[in-house]
Amino acid sequence: MLEIHPFKPFVPQGATTLIIGTFPPLAQYRDFKFYYPNNTGNRFWIIMEYVFNHKFQYWRDDAAAEERKALFEREHIAITDMIEKCIRTNGNSSDKNLSEIEFRNVCKLLKDRPAIQKVILTSRTDGDNEQIHKKHLGKSRNNSALELLNEHLMENEIIIRNLHKEDKRLIKGEFELNNKIIRIFVPYTPSARWYNSHKGKVNDMYKDSFDA
Repeated sequence: MLEIHPFKPFVPQGATTLIIGTFPPLAQYRDFKFYYPNNTGNRFWIIMEYVFNHKFQYWRDDAAAEERKALFEREHIAITDMIEKCIRTNGNSSDKNLSEIEFRNVCKLLKDRPAIQKVILTSRTDGDNEQIHKKHLGKSRNNSALELLNEHLMENEIIIRNLHKEDKRLIKGEFELNNKIIRIFVPYTPSARWYNSHKGKVNDMYKDSFDA
């Protein structure tokens, strides 16, 4: 069954950074109606607490959603996902099991909000330095945020350039849109399984991405 994204892009006035994910988890795993609503399976908002030295009071329902929106408004951060519509092929929340994908128009969003000069992507297909373009920008269909953004940009005749992995394993790159360079940062995934084993690295990657 075709599933439509339940949340609109959140783009406060004056936003300078855009966070891009993939698609929300199944409805039964959502603790509130906003991005990254699964507190059990994902540590995204715990990472945001670390990055911005902030403590959320609420983790469920409307109060949690409004608290997170307020933080992003204060920090001039927009957030969206790459997928507007898709079909789940295996009855779970894994990005790998999403098919018949229809993209959100992220290019238009960026054109409409020229103050955004940085994109932080929340998932990637990992690879070594020599194979990074092949691993991350190939047709492997793991449906990482980086893969999906690249495909969307290519449909709009835009090429990601200088994609590389630094010593701390943070991936960086850039692309040009409307004669403006937009920088790309791709930390490790904030999924609970990965974060629990790599907490320090993930926290530092996100901190470095926001501070750059």
